[in-house]
This record gives sequence, C-alpha cells and structure tokens, in this order.
Amino acid sequence: MVWKARRADQRVVLAGRTDGLGERLNALLNAIRLANLLGVDFRFSWPRRPAGEAQQAIEPAEDFFSAEFIAAHLIEHDTIGTRYRLPSGRAPDLEALRDQLMAAEGGLLAPNRWLGRFLDHRAVSGVSGGFSTEFARIGFHPRIEAVRRAAGEVPLLGEAAGLHLRAGDILHGDLETWNRSTAKIVPAPVARALTERLRAEGRDVLIFGQDQDLIDELCRSTGALDASSMRPPGVVTQAEVAMFDLALLSRCDPIISGNSGFARQAAIIADQHPSDFRELVTAQEIVSVTRTDIAAHGQNYSATQRAFAWWSAYYTARNDTDPAEAITLVEHALGSDPSNPHYRLRLAALYHRDGQHERGDDVLMAALAADAGEGGPALRSVLLFSASQAGLARMTPGTRLWDSAEILGDIESAAGRGPGPAVIYRAALRSARGEAAGAAADLTTFRRHLSSTPSLAAIGQLDELAAATITARSPSGEGRA
Repeated sequence: MVWKARRADQRVVLAGRTDGLGERLNALLNAIRLANLLGVDFRFSWPRRPAGEAQQAIEPAEDFFSAEFIAAHLIEHDTIGTRYRLPSGRAPDLEALRDQLMAAEGGLLAPNRWLGRFLDHRAVSGVSGGFSTEFARIGFHPRIEAVRRAAGEVPLLGEAAGLHLRAGDILHGDLETWNRSTAKIVPAPVARALTERLRAEGRDVLIFGQDQDLIDELCRSTGALDASSMRPPGVVTQAEVAMFDLALLSRCDPIISGNSGFARQAAIIADQHPSDFRELVTAQEIVSVTRTDIAAHGQNYSATQRAFAWWSAYYTARNDTDPAEAITLVEHALGSDPSNPHYRLRLAALYHRDGQHERGDDVLMAALAADAGEGGPALRSVLLFSASQAGLARMTPGTRLWDSAEILGDIESAAGRGPGPAVIYRAALRSARGEAAGAAADLTTFRRHLSSTPSLAAIGQLDELAAATITARSPSGEGRA
C-alpha cells in the first residue's frame, strides 16, 4: 500500500505502533486528534505480527479496515525509518508542536498515551477528553463493523460494570519477566473482591479477559457474567473477538482494569475514564485480600495465577511493607511457579538485602541450575538481570527487557562479598557496560566458585554457559571476557 499523493513539504501525524491491538488503536486515535489540532492529515501503518504470537489480535489491514480508509491513510511500515519523530517534551502551545512537526522529514509519530504529556492541555483546548468522535472516523471492514454493531445490541440491565482482567502474553507468553507488566493485570484475589463488592451493590459485573478458566471460576462463585458468552456464534477470529469485547466493554460503567491499553481504549471511545484497580484497593488491602482469598479459593486457580497473585501483592506493596512480609510474598510466588526466573532473582535480592546471604546464594545457585537445565545457549536469569541495566541497543533474541534497577545494588553487593554465585551476574553486567577486564576477572572468580561448590560443579555445562553469557552481554557481541 502507498499513501495518496501529497506535496513534498506536507507533514502528517503518523500512528506507527507495532504492538497489540489496543495500543495501535490508541495511537491511531491520538494521530487523528493531533492531525485535527494541527490542521494536517494523518497516516497509519499496520505491520503484521511475527508468526506464533497467537495472543495478539492483529489481522492484515485489508481484513480489518475498509478499502476507502486504507487507500486514504495506510503506509507501509518499512518506509517509516527515521522520518517521523515522537513529540519531545511538553509543547506549551500548538505553534511549538507545529515547529516539531515541520522539523521532521515526514512529521510526528503519535504516542499511544495521554496527549497531555506532549501538549499543554490547559493552554490548548481539545487535548483532553474522550475519543468517540475520532473513533467514528475510523473506517472498519464491513465484517468488523458488523461485530461492533452486534455488541451494541447486547441487552444490559442497568449500569453494568466491566472488569477487564488481562492475561495473555504476560502470564502465558514472553512478557512474564517484565516487571512493569505487573500493573496491567488484575490479580485473581482482587478481581474476586471487586466483583463481590459490586455485586453487593446490586450491580451486574461483566468479566473480560484471556484466562477462561479463571473467568469461569469467578462467574460460578460470584454471580458475575462472562462477557464471552454474549458473543454471537459468528464472532470467531481474534480480531472479531477483540472488537466485540471492546465495543461491549465500552458500554460498561465503570470500566475496571489494570494499566491495560485495551481497557483504556474501551473507556475513551465511550468518553469516560477507566478505573485502575489500584485506585480502588490499597496496597495493604491487596496483600490482605490475597492471603485470605488464596487460602479459601487458591485451589481453584492455576499455579500461574496463584504465583502472579502473590507477586502482584508483593510488587504493589513493596515500598510499604516490612522485609519479612516482602520475602514471604515472593517465596509464595516462587513456590507456585518455580519456572519463573525473575521470582528467583527478586527473592535472592531480598534475602541479601535482609542480611540472609547464605539463603540468597542458595536461591541464585538454584537459578543457575535451572538455567542449565533449560539447555539454552546462555544463562537465562543472568541475561535477564543484565539486560536493562546495560543500555544495550540490541537484545539477545528471545530475551525480554525487564526493570532490574531495584535489585541491582543487592546483587552487586552480594558479588562484592566474595566468590559466590552473584559474581556471574555482576560479570554479565560489567561486560554489557563494556568493562571487559572486570568481566574477565569475575568470570575467573566464578569458575573458582564452581570448582569449590559440589552442587554446581556437578553441572558440567555451567562453565561453558557462563562464558557464553558474558559474550552475549558484550556490546560488540564478541567474547572479550
């Protein structure tokens, strides 16, 4: 697809996201609004998701949008390059933002977040508010449009509340190690508590999400309604399901969720604001609810959901809880899901922070043993720890960025205590920073630790994997350590 002809000096606002449907459509809505404010046209790209990413409802543009909308606004994603820029800073007025537009070869990239971050909403009317008008300007494929109409015809009794749980690629995909994703999901115990509260007020509660077993359990035990049961028989593709759910969720009030782009979009196209579950339940209440609910209903949740509930309770309350409770919560998370390496790393860090160094070392040794057992080309937990701190321009294939800043000092401090397992984590971090000599010294120290630790010495491939991990963290990709 090629965009319609335009003058060489004509800039546009472009929605060019590559992630999930909610964030793509959020950026598109922002592009339409910014283009209207700036008096220019808008464009969008719609790249296909990589094969195997089944959790994302991304269909080809020609199957999702109308032919007329595509002809007027679609461009090929690989033509974007560096010709478009995100707005920088917070423009005080439209003229300042227009200067940024004209300074870029192609124009501005539309963000997927609140426009008030980039343009002073107090000085420029029309920055804030709902997006029902912009949403109406999107031309959808007739099949998608029919699905949206069907959602509008579902009978609802009074003001039904919508609860969007989320799950998908965070709990069951490769985002499980990204701590910031924690805020996107409503954990099962909190979902139950909020549902029971709303039901006690006499409200119907429609539950949306991607974990059908959990939804079934909550509906069976609380009287909530499964939103998926309201879909017509012909709604079958992921895109159809997503658009039906989006339209149905937009009819709910309130819309309760985590920091989910999908839920946020459902709210803004209905000109309302979503309610973040953390605004409705305090951090300490989440800890209390989690303990009580898992004791009563934990056997009805999957191990992954139980683990996430414990993790979410810890992560939400981590700045307002004592060390012993923090450790206990993460111990429960790891006990429910021993395969998740970032639970291990956080627990090891908390032990070291609390002065329980032997227990911290034991957890790190268990993490290394688990890494070796996976049979990968490098030590997974070590790659995770060093990933975001290095400022790397590239990531090791298959490794997701995660925010390890909070435990950086704990692991580095543990490495400074002597030749324990934390040394290999510091070695990878040093290598990623370009500190080849320090990384080499740490690798030598770690090898001494291997030879003196029977439980690790028995894992013959650890030495080889450690060296490969240091190489992977090197900025040049070469084995300088």
